[in-house]
Amino acid sequence: MAVLVPVLLPINYNKGKGNNYHSSENGDRVQWNVAGLDTLSWQNVDPARTNRYWAHLICAITVVSWSLYRMYREKVNFIDVRQRFLTSPEHRLKASARTILVTNIPNEYRSKEALEALYDVFVDNDDRSKLTVWVNRDYKTLKTLVARRRGLCHALEKEELRILRLVNKRYRKSGEVLNRHQSTEKFGQESPVLDDEDTVHFEQAQHKISNAFEKDCSEEKQLWHKYLKPSAASQLSLVRSKDDEWQPASLLKFWVFGERRKAPKIAWLRTEIARLNTRIDGLRVNLDDDELYKKQNSAFIQFDRQMAAHMACSLVSHNKAGRMSPRFLEVAPHEVIWANMDVTSLGRLVRTCIALVLFAAMLLLWALPTTILGSLSQLGSLSYSVSWLAWLRDWPDWILGMVSGKSIEDESITIGAYSSHSPVPLARLALLVVPALARKLAVLVGAPTRSKREVITQDFYFTFLFIELVLLTAVSSSVVKIVPLIIDNPVNIPTLLATNIPTSANYFFNYLIVQFLGFSAYRHNYYYVQRNKIDTHGLLFNNAISQLFAGIYVMEIALIGLFLLVRDLQNSVACKSQAIIMIVVLILTAAFHFVMDRHLRPLYEFLPVTVEDAAVDAERRRFITQEDAPFSPEDDQERGNSDDTTIPKLSPPQTLDGTFEGNARTRSTSMTARNARQALSRLKKETAARVTDIQIHLPELPGISRRREIADQLSAAIAGYPDELTDLAPEARAARLKAAFQDPVTRESAPVIWIPQDPAGVSEDAVRQSKKYGRYLQYSNSGAYLTATNKCEITQPAPDTRPDWLLDWVL
Repeated sequence: MAVLVPVLLPINYNKGKGNNYHSSENGDRVQWNVAGLDTLSWQNVDPARTNRYWAHLICAITVVSWSLYRMYREKVNFIDVRQRFLTSPEHRLKASARTILVTNIPNEYRSKEALEALYDVFVDNDDRSKLTVWVNRDYKTLKTLVARRRGLCHALEKEELRILRLVNKRYRKSGEVLNRHQSTEKFGQESPVLDDEDTVHFEQAQHKISNAFEKDCSEEKQLWHKYLKPSAASQLSLVRSKDDEWQPASLLKFWVFGERRKAPKIAWLRTEIARLNTRIDGLRVNLDDDELYKKQNSAFIQFDRQMAAHMACSLVSHNKAGRMSPRFLEVAPHEVIWANMDVTSLGRLVRTCIALVLFAAMLLLWALPTTILGSLSQLGSLSYSVSWLAWLRDWPDWILGMVSGKSIEDESITIGAYSSHSPVPLARLALLVVPALARKLAVLVGAPTRSKREVITQDFYFTFLFIELVLLTAVSSSVVKIVPLIIDNPVNIPTLLATNIPTSANYFFNYLIVQFLGFSAYRHNYYYVQRNKIDTHGLLFNNAISQLFAGIYVMEIALIGLFLLVRDLQNSVACKSQAIIMIVVLILTAAFHFVMDRHLRPLYEFLPVTVEDAAVDAERRRFITQEDAPFSPEDDQERGNSDDTTIPKLSPPQTLDGTFEGNARTRSTSMTARNARQALSRLKKETAARVTDIQIHLPELPGISRRREIADQLSAAIAGYPDELTDLAPEARAARLKAAFQDPVTRESAPVIWIPQDPAGVSEDAVRQSKKYGRYLQYSNSGAYLTATNKCEITQPAPDTRPDWLLDWVL
């Protein structure tokens, strides 16, 4: 570009049309009136010097050739960087590096045994123990209950905090001076994970919860009553359901009859959460029950080596077309869209058609405002070319600049100068909602992961911008100028088109300038401020490079049309040869595009076998651990003593807090249920061990020093959590990887109601009151404090935070 601009600008400007006069067809002398940036563009070339368009052709071929070469080099460089990243020792440790997602699995292969028998050819000696298979199931019922429990927990915390703030405000106004730090510390040291209780049956649990609810409703000795009236607590109107449970009465369900009563909102929320905990605990007993949880047509398969996963994904898995495909590599557990795990081939086709129809409708809906906004950008030109819009010339410059998106410096600017406009601000504002809509369409299409969703979103968004911002804007901003001219002189249509269409390019010149000025700030935010939770491993960059072909094709087609529109002094086609050459260039560009994509696509989708040996050597040099030492039974026995590093033998099913339900149900325990309970039990023990004695509440120092003290405490607490797989011992890492792709809903522990400590001690009383619900409701006030201004200060993560929560982003 730096070479071509100095070549083309003098050719276009020197002895061009400018403000010179020319003879019209009827012999009149007419002024060209080309001004502003237009004097440097295509339309300024004088018809008597049409041979100058050969320079445009040569420059166009040069631009196309250089662009194609750079695109090829960028793709080759991208492949090299991507392969080096995927084969790095740190990445090869991840579960996503050696796990594939298989979809459209037929019924006969929807079992762990069948999939292991099919894919054991990719592991050494057909050893199926080196494979880990997760057949996805429809846990809709369980997910509904878990989501409801999560919402009720948020509502309960919100209501408890509201009461605490009211009490805190009244307490400080009362002038009481109590030093409650000592009692606060003592209570805060209690672990939020309660000790196991004796086994109780479901009916006994429901009876215990009902008794606790009645006590909460009638309890008048709660500490907050000392400061507030009972009416300060929110009340609910309840109706007894057929299941003998109290549920909120609704005016919309006027047909529901039954016993009614008023109850405190906090009491009902506590009871409902406890009931949900018992129901969720019961549903987790048999997670492999085909009647309760239907098998879906997808599965995750984890291999012992990265190369085995790539080989399994690249080869055809089934002898019938469309079966067990598509397959996906580099699927991170936290990126899985579980709602799309049961999409069939027919369903994906139907979804795609619906998404395309909605996308086309979105394009049509946006076309009208885009056309209007493109026309507004030509208000200055219209005020001179359209007689009935002459009144716009009297408008102040700042109003025209705000509406049309350009700054006007002088009223005497000619028509050509008005074409040098910048993007309309209203258009950019309208485009802010498009990415969100495109993401919805990507999920509708059936994207199985969030990274795949982002790639599809990029395709939708690029198509939208290309049509609405480039094509439609260019056409609309030119049409409003051309139509009045065509009406006045319909015979000279080719000349009018060739003269006025190129003026729309100035729109994009200004747009690129504005974008370039803001690029440095965007780059800083992307690298140092924003944290991207979704990693496509460079596929968005590769997709963007491929999308550049659209611009090249449009440029070539536009040049073909413009060459055919050029007229000489005799009003005949002057650049037919240039147009023919550009047609040949267009065909060669399409051929290059096809060949390059065909040869390079496998290299960025799969890893070549030639990189495996080097990757293994690098991994061995990077991780020299006890795994390389000779194995001995003593070592195995020592390592087996750790609860969190080995998977014990089949044990009786546990409840949500790790207790056993007896030996009667041991034989019916499923593998998935056992793994889920083991994960819950291990996380509960690690959480209990990690929750340290609460720190003494810092004095409320004013200003910035106070905030720094709190931030330091919170940072120190978070720093204690592992955030890389290399932070774990090999056994703990292996156990974590074995549970990576288990549906999160099957191993989500019961949330702890987290409320802040307060000077009046109401939070301590609330935790004591919750004890009557037993293990079915857990409260904690550790690590959170209510200040004098009724703001919460946090000095440690939530008490129910999983010890491995940071590892979710690196799996």
